[in-house]
Amino acid sequence: MTEADWVEAAIDILVDENVRGIQLHKLCDRLGVTKGSFYWHFKKRSDLLAAMLNTWRSRMTLNVIRSVTRAGPGGMERLRHLLALPRRPKSQAFAAIETSIRDWARRVEMPRKAIWEVDQIRMSFFEQIFRDHGFDEAEARKRSYIAYCAMMGDSVLHKTLGDQVAEQDYIDKVMELLTAPAVTTPDGATSSPPQP
Repeated sequence: MTEADWVEAAIDILVDENVRGIQLHKLCDRLGVTKGSFYWHFKKRSDLLAAMLNTWRSRMTLNVIRSVTRAGPGGMERLRHLLALPRRPKSQAFAAIETSIRDWARRVEMPRKAIWEVDQIRMSFFEQIFRDHGFDEAEARKRSYIAYCAMMGDSVLHKTLGDQVAEQDYIDKVMELLTAPAVTTPDGATSSPPQP
């Protein structure tokens, strides 16, 4: 039995029930082991919960960023790839984990801090995509927030409403909206990308 086995079992219980369901006896029953195995890897329950958050951060943020970075030439193709993620086969399971952790964070500081860190990492990655496309810092920040909201919202809604808009149409429209030139401000300043 590895630490990863305990973490995966805890994540399963978090999704199936909630964080209160992550109890040592339930984990042992699920894994078919004794408590001694738990204490080989963790001193206390909170250590398991911290490991669970670290796994979530790595799997659903750092690994995704690495994968997207390696997958294509960069820029807007990275954005297109990120927007498509909620409609991939494993995405519903990942969305359930994300939702469960965010629900847990409504009541407890430890996951709230982890979520804040993850959101900052994700927003920075989106922001860099827009900066690389030529938007200034302020405009890139706004668009990164909208892109992140679109991706997170689609991860929750596409299962019930997604059939109303085909995946490619959804992604094309979001891309069109997010990459349109910025509006000129009253003082004449603009933050649009350079025109080819």
